[in-house]
Amino acid sequence: MSTASPRQGWNFVKDDNKNDRDGNRMARTRQRAIGRELRRMYDSVAREPVPKEFLDLLHKIDDDKGGSEES
Repeated sequence: MSTASPRQGWNFVKDDNKNDRDGNRMARTRQRAIGRELRRMYDSVAREPVPKEFLDLLHKIDDDKGGSEES
């Protein structure tokens, strides 16, 4: 036999809904923080210069394609 009154049981349901809202709000806050950090990291990587070896490789590929089109 339960000793909880109907009112206490009803408040428990209300607390669950509040906990769900709080949990959803915290999840959205975490997602926004993760998104901001990912954008910050991406922006810093996008600002880095392209390594010379990579540029040399791209130029070599372009030169090879140009030679094969003329054949």
